[in-house]
Amino acid sequence: MMRLALMAVLVTMVTSGPHHREHHYAEPTEADYSWAEAEGYEECEEFFDIPSSNLDKNALNQLSDNIEGSSIFRVGPKPKRISDICTGLYPCPQFQDLEETSCGYQSRLMLAANWTTTEIDLTAPNGYREAYFRLHGYRNGTNNDRGQWMSMMIPVMKKWWLDVDFNVIAATMSFGIPPEFQNNPPPSTNPRVSVEEWEELKIYSRTYGGNRGDLAHLGQFELLEKALDKANIKTYPYLRMSGGFTRPGYGRQRRELIVVDSQYFF
Repeated sequence: MMRLALMAVLVTMVTSGPHHREHHYAEPTEADYSWAEAEGYEECEEFFDIPSSNLDKNALNQLSDNIEGSSIFRVGPKPKRISDICTGLYPCPQFQDLEETSCGYQSRLMLAANWTTTEIDLTAPNGYREAYFRLHGYRNGTNNDRGQWMSMMIPVMKKWWLDVDFNVIAATMSFGIPPEFQNNPPPSTNPRVSVEEWEELKIYSRTYGGNRGDLAHLGQFELLEKALDKANIKTYPYLRMSGGFTRPGYGRQRRELIVVDSQYFF
């Protein structure tokens, strides 16, 4: 069941069009920190030799005819560390790391906070790009009622909602609202952009350091499923999320693929 949900989201991610022009990532000198530091968790030993032929090619909508026999594990550059991202120019929403005894995923609390959100038109060729710039208009003061410029928060969060047959029925994109405006964020003047108060969520994620169009990027959802099954963790099956912490195509990347603990949905 979970595999169907994951793959439905993956097909939508690729076929609905990006909101940035995609570039090849630039690989700087080898990072001087470990993979565990980069990813935020210890890896499962059994993942070191999983071929992409284990993925369901039909569920991936035959995105490639050349995936058999190639690895989906750590084939991209080492991800950029959170500690190198969430400082200075681009603050991050508050996460609380949770201790885990299992492998293959990071467990965190995403603390309650205000976010600005817009729906992604999945039928539009540039639906993701248009959603991004609607949020940008709120952030730069053009489309909030105070004309207030606000700093950019990362990650850029996307959510995909699925029906009982695991078809994607809706998607949203969100920016975090900076700390100095959390208690009183300016209302949006664009009816397609809203300010939402997100409740605390327990989330599980895997990290990838390459481009979102890479087959190995898609494979992280599959590995996340395997890791959580191994730990006997139940997640909510009708919501999938991703967090983009870095500008696509520029330098070392960090993308997180996320699912939510089942206790937060009834």
